[in-house]
Amino acid sequence: MQYDAFRDGVPDGGLRTPADVDLLIVFLLEKLDGLTKAQVLEAISAAGTANYLEAAQCAAKLVARGALHSEGEDDDAPLHLTQTGRAALAVLGDNLPRSVGEKTLRAALRYQTRRRNIEASSAEIEPVGDGYALSVSFGTLGETLFSLRLVAANEIQAQNMRSRFLTEPEAVYNAVVAALL
Repeated sequence: MQYDAFRDGVPDGGLRTPADVDLLIVFLLEKLDGLTKAQVLEAISAAGTANYLEAAQCAAKLVARGALHSEGEDDDAPLHLTQTGRAALAVLGDNLPRSVGEKTLRAALRYQTRRRNIEASSAEIEPVGDGYALSVSFGTLGETLFSLRLVAANEIQAQNMRSRFLTEPEAVYNAVVAALL
């Protein structure tokens, strides 16, 4: 059996043909207009629904064929579904396995939420005494709603705490407020 880098890393149930990956990308952009190519690829990769290299190649071809419009040349430029892409989705949309589309959509939404949380939050680690201090804050519209400083035993623990905070800063805020009320 010959090795194929474009099919590597795709678990059972994932998409293996360029046509299926095209359909997944068009589906995602129909649901979440304005995702960037980087966000589309991150969602597909995180969901394990298609190979990253295959998806990157498909996204570029969709732009070249006019099914997608890119606001710029780089991977951070927003992508938009064109009438051509909408027409293809209307005809072929039923060919995309529902579970694959939903799994990838959930991954895209988690990615967007994490990006928003990172933009509205800060989490800095600095060495102190025998440990590492983690200073976190969360806010909206330029207003800090919550800030907290914790000391962790080691840098790995501090990094784990930082990552969990940035994943769900609202949950941390709500838990602290609930504990104090």
